[in-house]
Amino acid sequence: MRGQRTTRVGDRIREVVSQLLVKKVKDPRVSFCTITHVQMTADLKIARVYFSVIDELQDWRKTMKGLNSAKGYIRHELGKQVVLKTVPQIEFIHDDTFEEMDRIRNLLERVKAEPL
Repeated sequence: MRGQRTTRVGDRIREVVSQLLVKKVKDPRVSFCTITHVQMTADLKIARVYFSVIDELQDWRKTMKGLNSAKGYIRHELGKQVVLKTVPQIEFIHDDTFEEMDRIRNLLERVKAEPL
């Protein structure tokens, strides 16, 4: 079970990374990216940052490359804005929850439209 501290730190990191992507990171590959949640390890040394791509035409792999290229800058800014003993390493992970929900919805609509 995750502790309250890991949850609070993860939420704060999600806020900071989201703001940085909107206001500071100018890479066009990350312009249609949303940070869905952050999962911290128990020792707060690794932050797994889950992202989703809003634009269906944008390949999430390109977004991943853009995020990884900005990783050093994002980690540097996290060190300034989040008070921790050590700044966590960042791992970006594609969150396909929304795509999966859309796929299931489409399947259900097709089944509903078929005659019995």
